Amino acid sequence: MSDVTDFSAGAASDAAAQIRYLDGVAQLGAQAKDATFVMQGIETNARVLDCGCGVGDDVRAIAARVGAGGEAVGIDANGELIAAAIGRGVPANARFLTGSAEELPFPDRSFDAVRAERLLQHLVDPQRATNEMHRVLRPGGSLLAIDQDWQSIVVAGGNRNSTRKIVDAFVDSLADGWAGRRHREHFVAAGFTQIESRPFVTSLSFVHAYAFVLESAVAAAIRSGALQQEEADAWVRGLLAADARGTFFYGVTVFLTIAMR
Repeated sequence: MSDVTDFSAGAASDAAAQIRYLDGVAQLGAQAKDATFVMQGIETNARVLDCGCGVGDDVRAIAARVGAGGEAVGIDANGELIAAAIGRGVPANARFLTGSAEELPFPDRSFDAVRAERLLQHLVDPQRATNEMHRVLRPGGSLLAIDQDWQSIVVAGGNRNSTRKIVDAFVDSLADGWAGRRHREHFVAAGFTQIESRPFVTSLSFVHAYAFVLESAVAAAIRSGALQQEEADAWVRGLLAADARGTFFYGVTVFLTIAMR
């Protein structure tokens, strides 16, 4: 099994795997991404921070949106991802730097908008990061966070008991597999107001679900001892059979939360 989406401690340093994951997700969600820019009111001359920017696709899109009078800044704790972001091109009104969302290297009230997409679920101290994002926002600025609630994974096609064990093991392998449902908790504690959280379900074909999530979930279950290889193989065969019949289904609830400073 590959580790395309294995963001456990063992695979977090595999930048190539993370880049493949980020590129795949970007292809699936480009239209929705534009809608989030509108939701935050990101427009000409704005200064925007993308925490956990990965390979920088959003930063480049934001740079084009804010124009020469604005600035798009991307920060990520993984220096290899930042190197990849720089290698893909840095607009004149953008910059990338390596750093932690839990200790942002910016003065108070530096940005009009801050974004954190699929970030909080991977942090040891998501509350500290949320506090930091509040600190660097100007009054009236907005924070937008997007995270899955991995406990909500729905899979039709595999053995029910095996599915439960696999989902539980995957959730436990992440820093916070319940990150989506905890947005409001973190936002309130940080001092944000006008908090609006929107849950929505994303579904994927078997090919994408397995490549982006389920392969890693199975690996997490085997590593934890929740599942033996034989049971894992049988579960995957069940998914393949369901896909062949046209009955496979995968879905997960994603929470998009926006709030004002």
